This record gives sequence, structure tokens and C-alpha cells, in this order.
Amino acid sequence: MTLLDSMAVEFDISNHKYQPVGVDSLEQMSRDSSKIYWVHCDLTKVNDFKSIAEKLHLPDDVIQLCGTEEVMPKLLDSGESLTIRLQSLISWNAHGKHQAQLGNLVIHLTSRYCLTLTDKPIPAMAEFTHSYPKALKYAKTPCFILFLILDNVINDYSEVLFDFELFVEKLDTKLRESEHNPYNDVMYMKKQVMKIKRYSTALRDILMRISGRKIPVVSEQCRVSLMNLFDHSQMIVGEADAIRDILNGTLDQIDNALMQQMNESMKVLTAFAAIFLPMTLIAGIYGMNFHWMPELQWRYGYFWALFLMFLCCFFLIFLFRKKKWL
Repeated sequence: MTLLDSMAVEFDISNHKYQPVGVDSLEQMSRDSSKIYWVHCDLTKVNDFKSIAEKLHLPDDVIQLCGTEEVMPKLLDSGESLTIRLQSLISWNAHGKHQAQLGNLVIHLTSRYCLTLTDKPIPAMAEFTHSYPKALKYAKTPCFILFLILDNVINDYSEVLFDFELFVEKLDTKLRESEHNPYNDVMYMKKQVMKIKRYSTALRDILMRISGRKIPVVSEQCRVSLMNLFDHSQMIVGEADAIRDILNGTLDQIDNALMQQMNESMKVLTAFAAIFLPMTLIAGIYGMNFHWMPELQWRYGYFWALFLMFLCCFFLIFLFRKKKWL
């Protein structure tokens, strides 16, 4: 997937039309209340970012937010604008590794426009470019842009967890049907699931803060829609917890299997030690070489000692096999 280039789109919400506009013309945004704008900036192009920041008069804290390498989601509410930094999925099954790769997505919302900024190819943004023409008929404010993007981000989280759940089921089947120890695979998958949970939980908290109070740049209709997204994100967090519990159960199965193998090994070793114990005892008794030991002077004493050793050995082997210890 290629990185989305810097661009701007003008939406005419009264006529349900849209048209691309030049980034250079952002200073001359129409004051018509029926016109709203979506502006996207490719953060890898420093000149584009500087130009857009200057034309839109971005606050310093927003500029600083875009320039940091931090990955934890963050919310800035200044009353006149709302800025969100979140982690959006880039890919999750590249080369069959089931690794969730995420990238920063910054959304800056005002009453006139919605600005998005990324430095990596974000599937949620690519999906938005295909979905906004269909959703334009429901648009009333730039909040519809925020809603569509957040909806795509949450759907990506849901899709990756579904993929992880299928992989976890395969791990469980592999554990039951083969002697392969999938411990490393389970721990790797648990790490990926917890990564998704961490960022989806942070996004859920942001949605709760936005939808739970009145914010000037967020319309009442959008606030209700964001509450639905909050419910969806809550389900995502619950799904991540469920997968984590399954993985913990799989780890317990692996531990139990290892303990059983160890018990079997100890049982065999104990059986062999028990077999050689009477042989060692007999050899130790007759190896003391006291002068008054009649068996030492007996012609068949050596053969008697060997016979006694082997008799004890075969008796114990028979006994252990009967008890299925060997």
C-alpha cells in the first residue's frame, strides 16, 4: 500500500457534492457554511506540512504533537478544535507472521475542516477515500469525517483480532494433535493481542471523553454516533481479553503437558533406580570381605550372588511392567 499524498477535498453538504482543491488554496477557504473541507498531509514531506500548518494556522501544541515519535494515543481539546493522536493498523499478516504493525494517525477537527496527518500508509485512510462519497449525503459538519475515519480504525482492530482468534484456534489444535510445543508461538501471539488491546483501550477512553460531554466542534448527531463507536471499541477490548484468556489457558495446557512428561521421565528413572538398588545392596554386602562370611568360601558363592541379583532385577521389572510404570 502506498502512502496517501497530501491533498484537500471540498464538500458541498447542501448539494451532496465534492471536489478536490489545491492545498495552496487553503487560505481562501469558502466562508459558505455549506462548504466543509478534508485536508490530508503526508508528514514525510516536511515542506507540505509546513505549508499546511501555516495556511491553516495550526496551534503549536498540534504541530508539536505531529512532530513527536510517541505512540500512545492523546487527546487535545481547546474548545475551538479537537485533536486526536491514535495508533492505526498498517498491516497484521505480512508474510504470514501475524504481526500487528501500527502507525501514528493525527486528526485535527475544527468547525470548518478536518485535517489528517500520517507518516505511514494507513489502510483506514485509504478506506476513507472510498467511503466518503457514499456517506456525504449524511454529512452536516466535518464531524462526519472524524466518524468515518475512527470507524475504519476500529473495524481494522476488529478484523485483526478475528484473524488472531483463528490463529489461536490453530495453535490449540496443533497442541492437541501433535507433540510440537507451541510455547513461543503462544507468547508471541499474546504479545500481539496485548498490543492491540492497549491501543484499543486508549481509543475507547478517548471516545468516552468525546461522547460523554459537549464539545463545540462535535455536533450532537456526531456525538451519538461516537457513542456507538465507543460501544464497538468496548467490544474490541472484551474480545482482546477473551483471546488473552484463551492463550493463558493454552499456556496452562503446555505447562501441564510438560509436567506430565517430566513425571513420566521421573517414573522411568525411579524404576531403574529401584531395579539397581537390590543389586547394589547385594554387591555391597558381599563386597565387605569379612573373614567369617561362609558364602565367600563357598564354591558357588559368586554364581549365587549373581543369581540373586538377576532374580531381584527380573522380579522388579515384572512388577513395574504389571503396574505399567515401564
